[in-house]
Amino acid sequence: MVIYYILLADLKVGHYSNTIEVHLLRFWEARNVRKGGELMSLDMLLINENSTVIQGFVNVNCQFMFMQRLSKGPIYKLSGFNVTHNPPPPNFRMLDAPFPIRFNNGTSVVKKTTFIRFIPTELFRFIPWSKV
Repeated sequence: MVIYYILLADLKVGHYSNTIEVHLLRFWEARNVRKGGELMSLDMLLINENSTVIQGFVNVNCQFMFMQRLSKGPIYKLSGFNVTHNPPPPNFRMLDAPFPIRFNNGTSVVKKTTFIRFIPTELFRFIPWSKV
């Protein structure tokens, strides 16, 4: 059986049953400070073999399904996820990536133990002072 991997740069809006391989760089709980710290989502930064970084979101309703299966550092195979438009301002947007990945009840998350591709574990980007 041949597994077809898609690159993060090739993602467009829609549902994907294809597989992506990514390092989970960081993840954190996004909370609404205006509503007493109410949990909104589990957010993460993902990077692939071409050093493309994309933001991922797990809805609060699916959080417990993924919280135990995710940790910073490993390489994961993801499939069955949605790619959506970035929220319009004034919502927080961490990256210039055109689309975030949204995990759902059908998203498969598998931690890889063998590696064929090299995927970076960090990425730094410098922004000109004029854009700060």
